[in-house]
Amino acid sequence: MIIYSGKKINVRKDEVLLEDGRKVTREVIDHPGSAAIIPFITQDEIILLHQYRHPVKETLYEIPAGTLDKGETFFACAKRELEEETGYRAGALELLMVLYPSPGILNETMHLFKATNLVKTQTNYQLDESIKGNIHVKLSDAVEMIKKGTIRDAKTVCSVLWCSR
Repeated sequence: MIIYSGKKINVRKDEVLLEDGRKVTREVIDHPGSAAIIPFITQDEIILLHQYRHPVKETLYEIPAGTLDKGETFFACAKRELEEETGYRAGALELLMVLYPSPGILNETMHLFKATNLVKTQTNYQLDESIKGNIHVKLSDAVEMIKKGTIRDAKTVCSVLWCSR
């Protein structure tokens, strides 16, 4: 049963029968899916956004990402979001992994991409975004930022650690 219908998400309440026969209620957020991109400006230097996130009331360092538009592929979403948020177009875009950001409450599928051979264009921030700018950091410095707790966004942690292995 849908209990909330919004611009990007729906929230529903499901009655679920567990394997042991118990009936429980689950609140589920329906999400169309998203793409996130770790952009490499050079072989060992990446771009991180500095972006305010209202749910946690903090400005975080994170890789560019966004929700799929209706009918859009994950690949097309990644290309669009990269350019909108960083002002760079990817010469090459490689799928790294597919993950579930928070499967206990959210059915979102997130595709993580690596962008290389970047070409400078211009940013086109959406009106509801609060991006304060971006920084270029060495991948090894991003790993240190994770260790120090400076980077805490899950998609960014996954992408940085995946690419640094």
